[in-house]
Amino acid sequence: MTEKEQGPEGVKVVDRRRFTSEGEVRRDVDRTSTFEPSVPVPPPEPARRPQVPPRPSTTEPARPPHPAAQAAGSAAAAQADFETLVVSLSTSALLQLGLVDDPKLGRVQPDLEAARHTIDMLGVIQEKTRGNLSAKETALLEQVLYELRMTFLHVAEGTPPGFTEPDA
Repeated sequence: MTEKEQGPEGVKVVDRRRFTSEGEVRRDVDRTSTFEPSVPVPPPEPARRPQVPPRPSTTEPARPPHPAAQAAGSAAAAQADFETLVVSLSTSALLQLGLVDDPKLGRVQPDLEAARHTIDMLGVIQEKTRGNLSAKETALLEQVLYELRMTFLHVAEGTPPGFTEPDA
């Protein structure tokens, strides 16, 4: 459309772009005019800091600790190290294999794909940390992976872990 062409229903369209579609400066545009909004724009509000709730007074009773912290002891639950990571993932794998009862649901059906994924994640951790672990951490990871892989095979085959076929 041209600069001052009548559009449908008598709407006047004015092209105020300063450059053509080829990127050249348009000479027929009034460069002195500036855009003025038809509705006044309010100034931005100053940034407010989020309200921080007041600290509880010392007379209020303290919240009970999280159940996991009670079970493992507060010092052990707060500890975040490599051994805790390996034990946490191995416990998840045992739960996914259906060998650990869920405290709320009781017995859990095995989810072999999820268990395989968790065991594979431990394998990736073993590969990526090779040469960077202490002897204790290396031994723990190797032992956990061996036991989980053997247990996975038993569960996948339908034989209970620790069961061996009698020799004929």
